[in-house]
Amino acid sequence: MFILQMIFYGGKMKIFETKKYIENMLDSKNLDIAIVLGSGLSFLEDNMENLKQVKTSDMPGYPVSTVMGHKGMISTGIYAGKKLMIMAGRVHYYEGYSYEEAVFPIDILKALGVKKLLLTNAAGGINRSYGPGSILVLEKYIAPFSSKYKKVLPEPYSKELNSLLEEAGRNKGIEVHKGCYAYMTGPSFETKAEIDFLRLSGADAVGMSTVPETVRAVGYGMDIACISRVSNPAAGITGKPLSHVEVLDTAKRSQESFIELLKEFIKLI
Repeated sequence: MFILQMIFYGGKMKIFETKKYIENMLDSKNLDIAIVLGSGLSFLEDNMENLKQVKTSDMPGYPVSTVMGHKGMISTGIYAGKKLMIMAGRVHYYEGYSYEEAVFPIDILKALGVKKLLLTNAAGGINRSYGPGSILVLEKYIAPFSSKYKKVLPEPYSKELNSLLEEAGRNKGIEVHKGCYAYMTGPSFETKAEIDFLRLSGADAVGMSTVPETVRAVGYGMDIACISRVSNPAAGITGKPLSHVEVLDTAKRSQESFIELLKEFIKLI
């Protein structure tokens, strides 16, 4: 019992220390929304006014990403009159972090009073109708091989925020699809048999993030939405081996439409 209490209070203290550091270094009060940017998606900060930034490696207690394309930077600033926090780069369970460490950024957002959260990720396309560069607004997820995330969340993603994402797409002439995301723990890409199974289960895209953050954020009562950008066909679809470099290359090529969608969405919230 004593050990469990130490772990609990140690975690609370770490959240408090990180929160105070962010409050001292960034303009983190009364945020309109926080946005988590996934692989190769760290470029929205260039469009913000009153930009302030800190490296996650300089923050006490904050887990540091080891994956290429996740630059490990937290920024605050203003775009279209909205006060934003951008978390550029996330940590993953497969990097050797515990579940609690992987969702620690969400704990910090809760401590800062964030009520709206947009997650983004680069994902492998399972639905053959969605090629590289396609944008999916998630309506649901599945986590067939991870018991931690099989909580009953009938509607984990906000209908209101999803509607605004779809409206933003219409306003900018960007095609936005609705979809289901499959969570896999990684770090290796999926086998062809696993992709066949996920397709039969109703998944449109697959990746190694987002769901742990979703579960924690929903538990905190946040309004949450998620955009998956298809970076490559999932394993076994093309017959070619996959690589993280391919993920980053696709993110770079399709960044213009993605950024335009985000900018329009921020104007609408």
